[in-house]
Amino acid sequence: MKSPVLETFFAGVAFGIGITVLSLYAQKPGCFVTSLETIEEMGRARRAKEEKNKFLRKRLRGIGFSEKEIDENL
Repeated sequence: MKSPVLETFFAGVAFGIGITVLSLYAQKPGCFVTSLETIEEMGRARRAKEEKNKFLRKRLRGIGFSEKEIDENL
């Protein structure tokens, strides 16, 4: 059971955060877009590193290394 006061509080917090983000975007939209692009680039780099590690792990397993040895080196 939620109290009406708690629901009102959370609605106010959500509204305040939304207004803050909107006002920041309106003042400096280029900065906002740049930060989103930076976050996307970090995600791409992380996924590329994971794919590389997956490939190396498969390759090392094929050569004959144990899981313990692979974990120590990756």
